[in-house]
Amino acid sequence: MLVLRLAFGEITRRGLLDGALGRIPAGCVSTPIDLRSGVLEIREVTATDVPAVLTLVAQVLGEFGLEFGNGSPTDDQLRGLPGTYRDHGGAFWVAYSDGALVGTCGVFPVAPGTFELRKMYLLPATRGLGLGTKLLAVAVAWTRGQGGEKIVCDTIEAMTRAIAFYEAHGFVRDDNQKRAERCTRGYSRRL
Repeated sequence: MLVLRLAFGEITRRGLLDGALGRIPAGCVSTPIDLRSGVLEIREVTATDVPAVLTLVAQVLGEFGLEFGNGSPTDDQLRGLPGTYRDHGGAFWVAYSDGALVGTCGVFPVAPGTFELRKMYLLPATRGLGLGTKLLAVAVAWTRGQGGEKIVCDTIEAMTRAIAFYEAHGFVRDDNQKRAERCTRGYSRRL
């Protein structure tokens, strides 16, 4: 199981970190994020994380007037983590700060060489602090390690910060990638 602990002095600045996810740029794991204690743990999800994952996802969806389980079949797949992703060739990560879940992110194969970025949700207080960038870096490194050539995702117009984030990180608008009934925009990024 991969566990990244981000804090001053915990991970050396070697240029590249070799591990279970392949080669991850040191900048993705060695710079602390100022989240309460300054320590952030990103790791693969376990079954014991599921209740907190469901709560966080429902909370974020609610911010945008969306209801968990309504308009996206991928919501219900979260109940069976980690198997519902791992057993189908995907992966799902959780980010904790001071023992509290603050973010989620998953990837799931949708076509040969193509993985969908799913459930990249952060608590409001953690947005804009670099957590999304670190979760995306883990997802991209893992996807590349699986031979992935492209990551796709979909979102809604109201998630303006998410749209700006995706575009700033190399995603281009591609509405052919809209999969969820509730989504209004699609994006893709070549790896």
